[in-house]
Amino acid sequence: PDVTALPDSDFAEGLGGLSGALPIAMATVAEAQAETLQSTADGGKEHRGHLCISPRWSHQHTPRNVQEQGDGWPPRTVAACSARKVNAAAAASACEQRIVTLGVLYYNSPALLHNIMRGWATWPESLAQQFHFTVVDDCSTSEHSALSVVRANKPMYPIRVLTIQPPKIAWNDVGALNLLMHTATTCWAMRLDADVVVTPQAARGLLGLAERSDIDSVHMFNRENIGSVHPANWLFHRQAYWRAGGSDEDFAGSYGYVDAQLGWMLSQSGAKFRRHRDVNLTQVPSQLQRRLQHYPANFSKDSTHNLELHLRKQKGLAPLPTLYLRFRWHANTVTKRVRRGGSRRSL
Repeated sequence: PDVTALPDSDFAEGLGGLSGALPIAMATVAEAQAETLQSTADGGKEHRGHLCISPRWSHQHTPRNVQEQGDGWPPRTVAACSARKVNAAAAASACEQRIVTLGVLYYNSPALLHNIMRGWATWPESLAQQFHFTVVDDCSTSEHSALSVVRANKPMYPIRVLTIQPPKIAWNDVGALNLLMHTATTCWAMRLDADVVVTPQAARGLLGLAERSDIDSVHMFNRENIGSVHPANWLFHRQAYWRAGGSDEDFAGSYGYVDAQLGWMLSQSGAKFRRHRDVNLTQVPSQLQRRLQHYPANFSKDSTHNLELHLRKQKGLAPLPTLYLRFRWHANTVTKRVRRGGSRRSL
């Protein structure tokens, strides 16, 4: 399709400033139609990690298994701030109450993202308008990029794609989740793995929980085709998330215990976990999932390092995070517009 780049709204405004200004053209004359894919971007500008980089930053905090080290690492932005101050500001900032962000954490798995996009396409418009859709691409290879998958699906609703730039940090789902929560303008956000699908029925359940829950509630959901609660795909309030300290990016570079650390930090800050078996997620079977994901051979699933780090942090023997968004990223928003006979109207 013909892809047109338009100026994005200011990145710091996030989806809130973007969604209202994004023109979605609809046909007004039933004639031959031509479809184009509209992609808004920020002019190719790279956003650099800037959330509370401690002035005492040292190479001891460099994530393990950083590939292609070079100009992109270490971060060049140094802010004289503390994590506590930044998190307090994020927690206190205004947010949209009646809309929920769905954020997919993605890496090199186009078939899984196609599956999610096909599911979103079945949602009625009245339901989709109550959600912000975001995909965070954790530095996928060019042939598997999330942006190419989203464009190929020609979404009817705006999809925000945040693409983390090289150098690739192995197992950086912690950084991807922080990026999602940093850009979200809604009060409630749902973190989704790329192998999990939210049906319209489940989406209505999420909206109900967001409407009637206090900010300290962290919601966990059943996987209907597996029969157990998903250990990581949670719905939480951004104030509770940042009050807890966000995701600890010291765990990036090694596998495992990311969700255990975040769960512990949330609990320590007063959050209460709620398990729901009446709101069901659908998960791709693990055997099929492994065939559809393309991880580099050097991405080890040895969790020894992160288990030791998790235990040390719980005992106060290692510091809690002070350095966030340790990478650069691009932001694009994609939606489809339809033209018929040259007559259009914007919604």
